[in-house]
Amino acid sequence: MFDTRPLFLVKLIAMKNLIADLKANKHVAGVRQVNRNLLENKIKKVYLATDCEKDFEKKVLEHIKNFDVKVEICGTRQEFAKLCNIEVLCAVIGIVK
Repeated sequence: MFDTRPLFLVKLIAMKNLIADLKANKHVAGVRQVNRNLLENKIKKVYLATDCEKDFEKKVLEHIKNFDVKVEICGTRQEFAKLCNIEVLCAVIGIVK
């Protein structure tokens, strides 16, 4: 069944989920750390920024489909960096199990 809610509402809900996950769980930021933790089977959910390059998004989604994790696309790289309290832009955040 398809989600019939407007896209902005879906993204808003995903951002609220991200903020709640960041407060409640340990997380890793950045593609290298997320990838390392995926390989060690430590990630339960991945958030991907909406403004990342399409080639990067495709590569990350292709890699993630090999693992049993949920993926949500929301927010921007700048918002992710601010939420994770880092000074560089961040395109991907992984929530640790």
